[in-house]
Amino acid sequence: MALTGDGRRAVSASFDQTLKVWDLESGDVVASFTGDRSMDACAVLPDGSLFAGGDASGRLHFLRLVEGKRRGAGRGGR
Repeated sequence: MALTGDGRRAVSASFDQTLKVWDLESGDVVASFTGDRSMDACAVLPDGSLFAGGDASGRLHFLRLVEGKRRGAGRGGR
């Protein structure tokens, strides 16, 4: 798990093959990405503009939140 610099959001990597961005105040998932393999690592830029996850195959996946919506920059974005 990684936190944004302001502590408002977090990103989590999971064995269920997901990378999720969480709003820590509400507890809601604000974006989710599903890959082909388990997500083993995650990171976020301090300003919260870009989230990344590494999967078991060694691939990196990126999520960028734009105006409350997300755009996946990888295969399988949801």
